[in-house]
Amino acid sequence: MTEKIRNISNPLTIIAIFAALAEINATVSIGLVDKELQSVFIWFVILFPTLLVSLFFLTLNFNTKVIYAPSDYKDDQSFHKMLVGDPKPDKEINVDKDIIRKTLDELGIKKKDTQDFHFNVSENVNYLFSVRYSMEKEVRRLTSKYLDDERPRPVMMMLPRLVEEGVITPTQHKVIRNLYSISSPAIHGDDHKLTLAEMDFVKQIAPGLIDELKKIE
Repeated sequence: MTEKIRNISNPLTIIAIFAALAEINATVSIGLVDKELQSVFIWFVILFPTLLVSLFFLTLNFNTKVIYAPSDYKDDQSFHKMLVGDPKPDKEINVDKDIIRKTLDELGIKKKDTQDFHFNVSENVNYLFSVRYSMEKEVRRLTSKYLDDERPRPVMMMLPRLVEEGVITPTQHKVIRNLYSISSPAIHGDDHKLTLAEMDFVKQIAPGLIDELKKIE
């Protein structure tokens, strides 16, 4: 009995149960109502389900999404897409110069200050970013091809599953994690923590590893 109650998660099921219980109670109660009020009560029993069905179809027509539970959708992404709709690309940022000017004004930045700006990024950080980008690109390609999972997940969560499926080896998994642990602090602005030994490890190992991942078809 408890298991059946737990399975009631859909709004449609709740509406159906409510309507059925209301009609059963009304039918049983007819004999207990005074004869003077029976005609009114009978009309209520007739009109109530009619009103309920009408409201249901109006909701179905104008606001369909509210009558389905999250579990009725294929996955969380489909439910989220239904709930908020497709994200609209912010194309006006690329074409509307007023937005750029307004943003610069709000930040107190003069446009001429941005024309000759150079990012102070070291060669090692650029190299680590390239390694990180290339590894993640290949891991996501393999995940998309071999794992039946459309949800976006962190790379570190996808690696064990790729090992389980035999797509990558445990050694490759271990090396990828090591390369990530070295590159992450530098990419996030803590490049002062990077040692010469770590940088040498990345330069010696990363090119061959990335080449191996690219060869996995």
